Amino acid sequence: MNTLDRYIAVKLAEAFLLVMLVLVPLFTFLDFIQQLDDVGKGAYGVLDALLFEWEMLPRRGLDLLPFAALMSSTIALARLAHHSELIAMQATGISTARIVAAVIKSGIILMVFAAILEEFVASPLHQYAMQQRSAAIADSPVAQREEGFWIHYGNRFVNIGRLLYGRVPADIEIFELGEHRELAVYMRASQANITDPEQWLLEDVILKRREQDTLVTERLPKLRWRSLLTAEQIRLLELPPNAMSPSQSYRYVRYLQSTGQEADRYELALWQKLTLPLTTGAMILLSLPFAFGPPRIVSAGKRVVLALASGIGFYIVNQIVANLGLILKLSAPLTSLLPIALAIGFAYFLLQREKVTV
Repeated sequence: MNTLDRYIAVKLAEAFLLVMLVLVPLFTFLDFIQQLDDVGKGAYGVLDALLFEWEMLPRRGLDLLPFAALMSSTIALARLAHHSELIAMQATGISTARIVAAVIKSGIILMVFAAILEEFVASPLHQYAMQQRSAAIADSPVAQREEGFWIHYGNRFVNIGRLLYGRVPADIEIFELGEHRELAVYMRASQANITDPEQWLLEDVILKRREQDTLVTERLPKLRWRSLLTAEQIRLLELPPNAMSPSQSYRYVRYLQSTGQEADRYELALWQKLTLPLTTGAMILLSLPFAFGPPRIVSAGKRVVLALASGIGFYIVNQIVANLGLILKLSAPLTSLLPIALAIGFAYFLLQREKVTV
């Protein structure tokens, strides 16, 4: 990375931090106001709501990333154009394409950072925050320990060792005590299908029970079991699609498809996560026309307003296409990539209109 790349990267980073320091606290505060509606339910208090918002900061940042990339790139480049620094660069023989390349290099670094943050930081924290919030609101007998979830109802104890794909209970053990607190029934299942919250479908079951003085053992491929959990408590084991990491989403989509279940929502969430870096890159490209237009005709403030309008327009189009895709059963890759293609096409149109050669 030479002097030009470093200089532009610093300017972009300064603008990006400024935009995120405005957007993230603003949207966090607005969400916190909504969280207050749940304060008082179960054991959920104000401190729990504040902790939830703290743990959701990485997710909030990723959700705002494309818009922040558009705004920060526009602000940084518009400031360079307003102070005639872009013209000075071109006067020294640096082509527009070379300046754009420097912007794209910084964008690629941001895209890689976003992908790593999504997989290893934002998704795990999002899942933990949702589980803690649901447990507090439900005020349930579900306890989370290092060895998994423990559920206690009457004379029955259930241990869920882990959650496959962040949603499917696995390594399940069920203990049922008799009248004298002796172990009467023991079940172990590899995993459970909880499509019906009241009737779990246990798979690969080992069932042991006492019949008088004899221990009877059975092996069953599947067994229906009446769940102990209420609808509120089931949410502890059912994370929303956007809380799963890309790797979890991919495995869960394959699981749903292999078991013949509806996977459209989760497949769309997966592709939206996979295309987040591309969406960020498209927003950076969309900022270029607002930077390389005639500086004396369009002020820096007007450039930022135009970029803001473009970002809002992209968000609306993205939501419309996503919902239509689910309704019309369109391909998830098509639904996710179409708004990105439209944004890139719109950026190219604006560059051509401004007669900017890249």
